[in-house]
Amino acid sequence: MKKSVNELKQGDVVYINLNPTKGHEQQGKRPCIILGKRLPYLKNMVSVAPITSKIKSFPLHVPLTKNMKITGEILLEHHRSIDIVSRGFDFVEEAPEEVIEECLAKINLIYK
Repeated sequence: MKKSVNELKQGDVVYINLNPTKGHEQQGKRPCIILGKRLPYLKNMVSVAPITSKIKSFPLHVPLTKNMKITGEILLEHHRSIDIVSRGFDFVEEAPEEVIEECLAKINLIYK
């Protein structure tokens, strides 16, 4: 299933090329989860967090559920805003609600 940029929503998992990066930022084409809700005034900007296949059980990591196509953990400490149109994306799947809720709860801890 393909989605246009206007159809993307919070919890969608997409492949995105995260280059260019600096330092310890996650790089290359990798799966990411869209964290923020799409806001019309932000145009093509979305908040994402990369997903890794390496399981480390770090406190800011959220494991993906077994019924998902992508396996691994969401790296919330690497979340950032990107222009998804200029980077390009491929839609993969929608994350279950419990994964989205855990991501948002942990992101909230970062800023409180």
